[in-house]
Amino acid sequence: MDLKVQYDKLLRYCYAITKDRYLSEDITQETFLRFWESRSYKDTGKEQAYLYKIARNLCMDEFRRPQTLELESCEDDEALQCNDIEEHLAQLELDSALSKLPEEQREIVILRYANGVKVSDIGKILGISRFAVRRRLKEALSELRDIMEGGSR
Repeated sequence: MDLKVQYDKLLRYCYAITKDRYLSEDITQETFLRFWESRSYKDTGKEQAYLYKIARNLCMDEFRRPQTLELESCEDDEALQCNDIEEHLAQLELDSALSKLPEEQREIVILRYANGVKVSDIGKILGISRFAVRRRLKEALSELRDIMEGGSR
């Protein structure tokens, strides 16, 4: 398992859920700390699913905490570094459409297409069958297509 690749994918996954750059970095680091402290999943071939399960639980824990008011809002300066305006606009359109999906659909799409997680591993992460993952993924893509074409929502 390539840790650098997994770290980047988990960071992207956590950011998609939390929408907070610094919080997603903290959660990703905590995920790897908990993974390395645990002995139960090492050398079983299920490391990726276990990493996502830890990250998902940590993200959900963040939403359960009482929210505090931020005094300053940090803008994400990475978007300003984009040289290709058309690519940037397409990404903004996709991000906007993804944000309109229900949370579970958005999560499945991000896991499958942004992070390349196998359908069977998504099932393990979410605690559902791979057939349910495929069905929900198909529904999410249909809904996403409708949103991007100016249809529903």
